[in-house]
Amino acid sequence: MHALVFGAAACKRLAEARRARVHDLGDVCLMPGLVNAHAHLELSEFQGLIPGELGFGAWVGKLLQVKAERGAASLERGAESGLNVALRSGTTTVGDIASTPATLAAIGRLGRRHRPRVRLFRELIDAWDSGRTAAALETIRKPLDETARLFEGFSPHAPFTVSRSLLQGLARMRVRRARPVSMHWAETQAEVEWMRRGTGALAPVLGDSPKQAGLTLLDEAGLLGPDTSLVHGNLPGRGEPALIAARGASVIHCPGTHAFFERGAFPLRRYEAAGVNLALGTDSLASNDSLDLRAEARRLLRREESLAPARVLEMATEGGALALGLSGVVGRLEPGCFADALAIPMCASKGVPTSESLATQLFFGTAAETAGGGAGHQVLMGGRLAVRLV
Repeated sequence: MHALVFGAAACKRLAEARRARVHDLGDVCLMPGLVNAHAHLELSEFQGLIPGELGFGAWVGKLLQVKAERGAASLERGAESGLNVALRSGTTTVGDIASTPATLAAIGRLGRRHRPRVRLFRELIDAWDSGRTAAALETIRKPLDETARLFEGFSPHAPFTVSRSLLQGLARMRVRRARPVSMHWAETQAEVEWMRRGTGALAPVLGDSPKQAGLTLLDEAGLLGPDTSLVHGNLPGRGEPALIAARGASVIHCPGTHAFFERGAFPLRRYEAAGVNLALGTDSLASNDSLDLRAEARRLLRREESLAPARVLEMATEGGALALGLSGVVGRLEPGCFADALAIPMCASKGVPTSESLATQLFFGTAAETAGGGAGHQVLMGGRLAVRLV
């Protein structure tokens, strides 16, 4: 991302040449809106209800119980709240995993101007039960009505909850309706052990194992490609980062959830060395304290001290756009992209800003500190002011 400076006269000439109206935002830098590549918006009312200390398996079981008890109304309120929070914190595009119609209902209630764009990944699960496979595929048989604010995607949940048959059925469907795929992958040791050897904590629950790596199954089904994102990816096997890079797939890291479950070091350097596209996500408020992607960036920067803020900003914009299959549409400010942007007040004493200084200001600064109490950061959707950044 490069900083370009335009004076009032240059803006006026450009507007006249394009026959465009001018809206003066003041002395600001425009940068792409943030792209949250992985969220579960429908769980936004579940913050603090289930402790991570239970362990991942028990936590999932409790989550399913709470979802059933709370019901559809809670999920819809959560999705609506999540969309609002995302936009107010500078996220203009979200990759949302939808196990219910809650986010669609929330989108229907919110005005276009006051919500981010959404790549809605409809979730598929059959738990390696052949009796559930056809019903799972039937849930996505009817296409979503896509718009400039809503894009369809598919989310086979995870290798240990999605059978080979379901992956193959999804692959056949995508021949006619090609849409991006997002899958939780290599999140826990229990998942890896059961997939590869049929042992570990999941063995009594899931029974017979495929005795194959989850990534291998995904690749054999033809679902590992440039429009595939792998969420978490905490425990890649030998050679798997290279395979992901070769197929052009992305890995989405969620620092808040990583900390919530007190997981070990994330293999970021292995992915970077292999050339894998990396993106950031917030996951859900059931396993995080915020849907603010800036908070995720701060966590990552504090943990990975050698990372530059500008590199993390790239992960939170262009990297996220690529992971969602929206590269060249969001995540950049250039011809062909939606004019979804953050207007960041310029600090006159610091001269022309750089990508590094803008990223630092966005992630660690405040409007009052950087603009001397001026108008503050602004979020634009489609070139129109949507909200003030909080």
